[in-house]
Amino acid sequence: MPEIREARARDIQQLLALRLEALQQHPLAFSSSPDDDRLDLEYLQKIISEDRQVIFCAVHGENIVGMVGAFVQPQRKLSHRCDVWGAYLRASERGHGVGRQLMEAVVDQARSWSCESIHLGVTSGSKEAIGLYQSLGFVSCGIVARAIVDGEHAASEHIMVFHLE
Repeated sequence: MPEIREARARDIQQLLALRLEALQQHPLAFSSSPDDDRLDLEYLQKIISEDRQVIFCAVHGENIVGMVGAFVQPQRKLSHRCDVWGAYLRASERGHGVGRQLMEAVVDQARSWSCESIHLGVTSGSKEAIGLYQSLGFVSCGIVARAIVDGEHAASEHIMVFHLE
């Protein structure tokens, strides 16, 4: 079972490679494309160094096989919520509880930040991810039709919330 831990500066190149893999293999699961992704070396360094942002990694030996990001909105009126982004787990690691461990790390972090809720969006085609989030206590609050459009292909997005209280 991979170790779950916070990303470190030395992980950045692997995180960028994993992110590119995610965007290439699952183009409708993410709002970014490989050619317009804002997640670069500088941005990752900023995330890793800031207080109310985190990237959790699933690490197998020396290899990062999964990741998920979370942050607290900087606006005062939104500072009670944690937002999840960029969740991805290599296919070889799915179905073994690694995704659950990554998300449990996010839940624990959100609690330590004194958040009231965790918010995420997941595309309708990601049935396993939706099932995982539901099993953790996330509830769907709505579906945005055609939230992600890539050429002639489109995906709806489930907006899900987990209340920590």
